[in-house]
Parts: sequence; C-alpha cells; structure tokens
Amino acid sequence: MKIVARFLTVFSLAVVCSFSLLLSAARADDGQEGGDDLNGSESIETEIPMIATPAAPAGSSAELSLEAENEDGVTEAKLKLETKGVPADTYFVSVTLKSDGTTVSLGSFSSNGDDAEIEFGSEGEDADDNMPLPANFNPLDIATVTISNSANVVFFTADLTTAASASSMIRNATVQATAAPLNPSATGTAVLAAHVVKGQTKGTLQVIAQGLPSNLSMVIATNGVMAKNVNTNKTGNLKVTLGAKGKTGTVAPGVNLFGVTSMTVRDKLGNLLLSASF
Repeated sequence: MKIVARFLTVFSLAVVCSFSLLLSAARADDGQEGGDDLNGSESIETEIPMIATPAAPAGSSAELSLEAENEDGVTEAKLKLETKGVPADTYFVSVTLKSDGTTVSLGSFSSNGDDAEIEFGSEGEDADDNMPLPANFNPLDIATVTISNSANVVFFTADLTTAASASSMIRNATVQATAAPLNPSATGTAVLAAHVVKGQTKGTLQVIAQGLPSNLSMVIATNGVMAKNVNTNKTGNLKVTLGAKGKTGTVAPGVNLFGVTSMTVRDKLGNLLLSASF
C-alpha cells in the first residue's frame, strides 16, 4: 500500500465533566496509541534534521524521514536515517513511544567514516534492503528517535511530537469513537489534521458525535487535559472544532496536534461517555 499525504479536516471525541474531575479521571483512562486495534485510519509524513548533541563530532549531521500509515489496524511504514561526518563505528537506533514512554530498539547500522544510511520498513515495503521493524511495533506511536554510538553515547535526537525543527510534517487521522457503558448508544468520529507552514503548526482537531444526552454541558479533553467546554443540542448531537493555537499548534495546554493521542467526552460529574484514541 503506497503511503499518500492526505490533507483532511479533523474530527475528534471528547470529555464531559467539571475541570477538576476531568483532569484526574480523564488521565486515568486515556487510550493507547492507534496500533493494531485502530478503528479508522491514520498517517504521518515527516522530514526532520536531527539535533546533534554536544557529543556529536563537529560538522556531523543526521536527517530523519518517516512515512507511516495505519488502515484499520494494518500498518505500513518506512523510517529512513542518513548520517554525515560521523566516524567509523556501529550506530544504534532507538525510539520512545508516545503512548507509554517505553524505549524500543529498532536496530543498528555501520559507518566506515563516509556518509551512511539505514531504512527500517514494515512488510509490504518495496525495498528489499530495509531492516524489518519489530513485531507489533506501531510507527505512528513514535515520540522520539535517537542515534547512539557503540559506547552508548547519543549523537543525534529527533522529537516527532513537535514540528519545531521539522522541514515538513503532515499528520492525518480519522477514527471511530468508542461509547462508554454508561451511554452505549453514543457514536462519533474523531478527525485530526495537522501540517507545518514555515515552522508553525496549522490544523484542527474536530469531533462529531450523536446519541449523547440532550442539552448537556460537557468538556472536551485531549490527552487528559481540558480543551473546551461544550453543550450538546436538543437531539443529543455534538460538533466541535479545536483549532491549533500559537506557533506550536496547541489544542489544549501543553498538547499540540502532533502529540495528540486521545480524546474523551464526559458529563459534568466526570462520567465517561465517549472516547477516541489515535
């Protein structure tokens, strides 16, 4: 399956509750990152100059590119790293995950002192030379990437949850929301669309929901952080758009569009009604 940059509008599900109840309860049951059970689609494409640490040799550099797509739990991806000016050695690539902060080792590559590159790919990728990604690994869950030398000294890092240093970055997701037992008839769709323009994150996070209690005050949260107070209409429908704010594109305090992993909807007592995971 070829990964195509799709520029979508975005919908997302949220949380209904008072602010104090929301911060504690929403964090307790935020969903995991997409993965094999993703009910919908998500994709990301990015090119990032990696940041050299003080330990990196003078004049050395590294570039990262990632293309990944998940369609209803079927994932295809290609992660490419290119280094210049690093001494002859074996280098190790590891990532941390947005969902739980876990560190995952992807593999290693060698440099003879010239330019070097390595590609990691999922099954179905065209290039036979790709190193396989680990089993059950979700590339859309990558938060950071590091390159270390054989002495375990980190030379380069990249953060995929922020577009601050990205040459280009596009993230799109459309997922079905899950109804909570308290309100099993509720349905909805969450959609996220983000892209970088001259170093600034643009885009929206939206949610369309039906089957909620009518004329009810609610709170939308992302990653367990309150984003907006809203009300359903007289038929129990809800449609909300959260626009990216500031240069980093935040949709809730401390949460930018490239770092969104979940949304929830709760009533004013903190009861979960709907949730969506990316």
